[in-house]
This record gives sequence, structure tokens and C-alpha cells, in this order.
Amino acid sequence: MMFTDPNQIAIVVLVLIVGLVLGLILAPKGTKWRTRYEAERDAHAAYRQDSDAKMRDRDALTTNRDAYVRDLEKAKIDLAAANEKLAAENAELRARTV
Repeated sequence: MMFTDPNQIAIVVLVLIVGLVLGLILAPKGTKWRTRYEAERDAHAAYRQDSDAKMRDRDALTTNRDAYVRDLEKAKIDLAAANEKLAAENAELRARTV
């Protein structure tokens, strides 16, 4: 076996602890990744706001278009009724003149 003496095991554990402490001290604390994450988070939030605004605009246009189509259909029905009324009056007038 490699480490049979308790002194050797203690030295290995001490070296591992010192290496861990030095690694934590010298680490950049994730600032690079944190800034990239925050930039991506902000970009995603801006994208969501933009897409939500576009959806609201599209929904408003759809609502306006639907109302316009309903008005046109009502006008078409009214014109058809007026046309039938005029056709009936024309038939009546033709019957009188003949």
C-alpha cells in the first residue's frame, strides 16, 4: 500500500486541505460566468417584453379586424334586405304599369 504510516496520511490530508484553500482563494469567484448569466438574463427579459408587446398588438389588430368584419357582415345583411325591398317595389310598380 502507498500510505501505511499515519504521518503519511496526515501529510496527504494536509496537502489536500491546503490545495483546496488556495484554490478557493485564487478562484475568480465566478465573476465571468455571473456577468454572462446576467447579460443573458437581461437579454431574455427584453426579448420576452418585446414578444409580449407584439402579441398584445396582434391581439388588438385581430379584435379590430373581427369587429370590422362583423360590421361589414351586418351592412351586407342590411343591404340585402334593402335590395329585396326595392325588388318587391319594382315588381309592384311593373305590375301597375302593365
